[in-house]
Amino acid sequence: MNDHHDHRTEEAGSSTIPSSIKITKRHDRSFFMLVLHSIIRPLKGRVVKLQDPLPAGSPKLEASKRALKKVDVHERIVEDIRVYDLRPKRSRTRKEEKRQVVKKRIYYFCGGGWRSPATGEHWALLTEMASQLPDTQVSLVSYPLAPKSPAPQTFPKLMRLYREVMRKAHEAGEEVILAGDSAGGNIVLSIIVSALLEDAEKGEELPCAKAIFAMCPSTDLRRQNPDMDALEAWDPLLRIAFIKDTAKSWCGDWDPSDIRVSPILGDLTPLAKRGVPVHGMTGGWDILGPDAILFREACAKAGVRGEWLEWDKQMHCWPSAFSFRVRESVAAKDWMVDVLRRV
Repeated sequence: MNDHHDHRTEEAGSSTIPSSIKITKRHDRSFFMLVLHSIIRPLKGRVVKLQDPLPAGSPKLEASKRALKKVDVHERIVEDIRVYDLRPKRSRTRKEEKRQVVKKRIYYFCGGGWRSPATGEHWALLTEMASQLPDTQVSLVSYPLAPKSPAPQTFPKLMRLYREVMRKAHEAGEEVILAGDSAGGNIVLSIIVSALLEDAEKGEELPCAKAIFAMCPSTDLRRQNPDMDALEAWDPLLRIAFIKDTAKSWCGDWDPSDIRVSPILGDLTPLAKRGVPVHGMTGGWDILGPDAILFREACAKAGVRGEWLEWDKQMHCWPSAFSFRVRESVAAKDWMVDVLRRV
């Protein structure tokens, strides 16, 4: 038995004034997802928890065995940060080789509270993206993690990484998409908001990302939204204490209202002026959802284009469970891949 099925697309904002943001709203929930939530919720303090701090700098990663059956993974270093390129196992035919010509690059930043590296679920998602987008190079960015490498030390390196990959892509005639989930979504939004504001202040138009995709992003590290309190009992994964601890760890000695850690507080009009769409998704039972929706609404107010999936009664980063064949996770993953394909 499923909850009532309701699947529609609408525009944000006033019904009489067209919005730059298109929202797909879904309210259906399968029995399997209901059971999954019921199992996870009592365990949420143990399912998502802080791991021991990793050394300062960009962590060296190992792809999952399952991923390595489908993709080859190549490590390169850009501005002292490890980047892992995923390439589908290639056929020997010329037709397949021709199809592998890179036109776009996705640089993906995984979530994990700014403290944990990519998980098996992340590798599965990136492998799926690499397989479904043959003209796109999917790359995982292993950014330095808190608490040994908090934002004051790491963010300047990420900005240098961004400028360098944009310079190389511009020279090669390639387009770049920045994507990420949760804390990684926070990073890609912070990078683009900061970079375009920097360019605008200098009167420059340096090469910039073609688009942004943020899955269940953390957009405001002040953690002041009262709607989080009402949602905490329903959220199957996250606790307010956890998201406050991880935000504090990432901010270091920066104020949480700094736009480099709270992109919702930045000026979003440069995104509209440069024509950079911001796409994303939010789950209705995710305590980070209310702030992400406020960010989406701020994008609409600034005239930033984008497509967003808003799915009621879904947990934080639910598309990551697609490999377990959860219907909602598979559908959300497919929606995400379709948006990325059309960028």
